[in-house]
Amino acid sequence: MSGCAPNVKPCILELGGKDPMVICDDVKIDDVVPWAMRAPRYIQWGDSKIGVERLFVYESIQSKFLSSIVPKVKALRQGVPNAACGNDGNVDCGAMIMPAQLDIIEALVKDAVEKGAKLHCGGKRNSSLNGQFFEPTVLSDITAEMRISKEEVFGPIMCVVTVPNDSDDGCIDLVNNCDFGLGASVYSASQKRAQRLGNAIRSGMVTINDFGVNYLIQSLPFGGVKESGFGRFAGPEGLRACCLERSVVIDRIPGVRTSIPSPINYPIEAKQGLNFGIIGLIKNS
Repeated sequence: MSGCAPNVKPCILELGGKDPMVICDDVKIDDVVPWAMRAPRYIQWGDSKIGVERLFVYESIQSKFLSSIVPKVKALRQGVPNAACGNDGNVDCGAMIMPAQLDIIEALVKDAVEKGAKLHCGGKRNSSLNGQFFEPTVLSDITAEMRISKEEVFGPIMCVVTVPNDSDDGCIDLVNNCDFGLGASVYSASQKRAQRLGNAIRSGMVTINDFGVNYLIQSLPFGGVKESGFGRFAGPEGLRACCLERSVVIDRIPGVRTSIPSPINYPIEAKQGLNFGIIGLIKNS
């Protein structure tokens, strides 16, 4: 923005995200767990802006959800994905890209636990591997005063937020209490309910009973709101963003001339002027 501002150049900003995944009380847990495993950056290992960082699970199903998903996270195989240098490549997830991000993640997890979050697994570097490996982590009882509920994690952390009393309105308040607004996902047995919730979420994109598919549909605009940026790429909106649009007016039927209304010539003559000209310019003069 600072580079564009001196020359008044337009720009598109696709910035960070802290995407929510809403899991309503009417879902089938077994159907949702595979999506929840895929979404929180376990596979991309932090290198995905549209990875889910906040899972909003309705209170009545949260215990069952955690009982189903924690063993799966613990079972993830971590290591070097290439079958070389003594490695068999038989892994689910790899290492972090940026060394400094390991320190950031550790600090965020520590802050959350100190403020009451429950650590189910992970939460630390993988000391059994040589490299930038952070163990797949699940945290629950995340609240708004924890840094991890507000700041981007960019790591293999699943943060589960309880939706009290299975309240849709309460869920929306929790989801929108965030400075980012890139993407969002909503899961419900009722598509109408999921759409209603999705419409109330402040984000640039939302998927109903799916995750991240909007990125694969290149005819759709991609981008966010709030601190997730502005403008769009992909889709017609993305093409227009690379152009300077202008308005052009031409005669619909070239060569056709009419005498009604008559041209307004200056100085105005009463017989030539329209009503507004007669009243506004002549009568009041």
